[in-house]
Amino acid sequence: MKDLIEQEKQSDCDILFDKFEGTIGDLGNCVDTLLDEKKTKMNVVGSLFSFGVSLTKFTFNVLGCAVKNTPKAIVTVAAVKREIVQEIESEYREYQKELKEDALNEKIKLLQHKVQK
Repeated sequence: MKDLIEQEKQSDCDILFDKFEGTIGDLGNCVDTLLDEKKTKMNVVGSLFSFGVSLTKFTFNVLGCAVKNTPKAIVTVAAVKREIVQEIESEYREYQKELKEDALNEKIKLLQHKVQK
């Protein structure tokens, strides 16, 4: 229970780094056990099992973090998309307005030129 409370206080990245460090440590122990000629087959199997458990826990934590943060990422992406679309629409409206003004200015010049003749 104490571990769960501490995990809630830690950020997702801290938890993942801790689990990753534990997994790497278990991998190191596993390699040491495999290379040590004095270790029995049961020690090797236990070490491999320990590494597998650690790797599985790390994988579940990564997946949990991804699932937990997906809504935040989607909302952020949607907000950025909305801002970009609004900016593009604004620029397009401004461009259309400039085109209309230029067309009107051309017509005014043509009319002034015709009136002067």
